[in-house]
Amino acid sequence: MSIVQNIIDSLAIEQLEKFLFRGHPNDWPSRHVFGGHVVAQAMAAADMTVGPEQSIHSIHCYFMRPGIAGQPILYDVDPIRDGRSFATRRVRAVQNGEAIFAMTVSFHVGEEGVSHQIDMPDVPSPDALVDGQEYFGHIVRNADKKADLQDLLPFEWRAIDPMDPEDLQPKSPVTGHWLRLREKTIDDPALHARLLGYISDFSFLSSILRPHALVPRSDALKTVASIDHTMWLHTSDFRVDDWIYYKTEGYWAGQGRGLARGALYTQEGRLIASTAQESLLRLTEENKDALSKKS
Repeated sequence: MSIVQNIIDSLAIEQLEKFLFRGHPNDWPSRHVFGGHVVAQAMAAADMTVGPEQSIHSIHCYFMRPGIAGQPILYDVDPIRDGRSFATRRVRAVQNGEAIFAMTVSFHVGEEGVSHQIDMPDVPSPDALVDGQEYFGHIVRNADKKADLQDLLPFEWRAIDPMDPEDLQPKSPVTGHWLRLREKTIDDPALHARLLGYISDFSFLSSILRPHALVPRSDALKTVASIDHTMWLHTSDFRVDDWIYYKTEGYWAGQGRGLARGALYTQEGRLIASTAQESLLRLTEENKDALSKKS
């Protein structure tokens, strides 16, 4: 089975009751569940409780506990509002009787109105950039010597100005990368929206670390994790098996946390989604001491 189909199959959920679903986690190198995986499955659970005329326009997520690889995840959907134009769902992801994740999802039928966007920055095309397999291969191997990169990355990744893991230097927090599913998949807008949710958590908090010459697996960091994550979908007319540019901004860092903002564009420059995420960025005690001595 292809890696893309394997990822899509891994995101599938089973309906147990009208508002109760079960999914299975991915096997991430940290032995925790990748946040984008839970986001995509929660979106699917919410989607299965509304009519076909409604599509997701925003998700607001909180990551409360690390997901445990190898254990099923239950998704409990609360249908808190059904209106003529909007519907709202609250989804709890549960393992071992404890909530690991919560999401509020809003659906809209779509209407005519004024229209504008902030344009995509002028950046090199994906054809002018190098595939990021070597970079992520280094990161993954440091986390888990047995991990197979091909089983983890169903997307091509081409960064504008990537960090060099062998020679980390401070870089601008404003950057971006191109993403594309490695193979073509079916024409299903709801599936492409879920896959966009999956990749929206990928290589996002790294923008916060760039000015500090750090990457998520740096020895100076004790804990790196998403706290909350938001995505606003501006259209359902896009495909993740076409190139998408993800502009990311490490907007702020302090008090052991960091805030990133993002925008996702088609290759033609059409804005399809916006994102924001706050992350936990804990230094090791040794590096806390070193930082305090510098200040």
